[in-house]
Amino acid sequence: MKKTAMMVMVAALAAGVASAADVSVSADFASAYIFRGVTLNKGLVFQPGAEISGFPIPEKYGSIAIGTWGNYDIDDNDGAANKNEFSEIDYYISYSLPVTVVDLGVTYTEYTYPNSGGTESDKEFAFSIGKGLGDTGLYASLTANYGIDGVLKDEWYIQGALDYEKSLTDALTLSAGVNVAYAVQKADEDGFNDAGASVGLSYALTENWSLNGSLNYVAQLDDKVLTGAEYDKAGYATLGLSCDF
Repeated sequence: MKKTAMMVMVAALAAGVASAADVSVSADFASAYIFRGVTLNKGLVFQPGAEISGFPIPEKYGSIAIGTWGNYDIDDNDGAANKNEFSEIDYYISYSLPVTVVDLGVTYTEYTYPNSGGTESDKEFAFSIGKGLGDTGLYASLTANYGIDGVLKDEWYIQGALDYEKSLTDALTLSAGVNVAYAVQKADEDGFNDAGASVGLSYALTENWSLNGSLNYVAQLDDKVLTGAEYDKAGYATLGLSCDF
């Protein structure tokens, strides 16, 4: 079943390249891999991704994007990770509803672990609502993630975020953001899980290529929700390239 789902996603990605108007790829190095407050690798990782969108769908029906993202462990995380291997490859499909007042969307994601000795994939749906706050450059959003299979099954991760973006020059763009998340879990207590803050810069090298970097801080809000064993690092930096074509 897992292999079938992966094959469908790969086939959809390949077919989409031919029919979609927009394709974006990214290749980032990060000083750590932290997911929802949990430190999965406290050392250097490589995280590539690709997304296709702009399918020829009438605007009144909304829009669809499909993509994939991976984590490649350059550091072995004190022996806890397989060095120089992909520990995670994700596949997702997003649908944006044709609503003008706010941005509404739903995303299905399958998290797979190709070198983990048969660990089952995790699957979840994410429901999001967001809106730009006038011409301020601010964007407020709320996303509710609900697991439907794997370790994430029947768990909620609900995150509110406020992001900011401003063009400093024709080529240089500043971005910043803050977020806070509440978790509903099976194994640990429910409550506020983590909060974060980030600041980043993007420099357009050409019309299509950009150089991106960011500094990110992650805070543990309740050690009964995000335990000390899970929370091992409070920050990380990223540097990478992205291309839109």
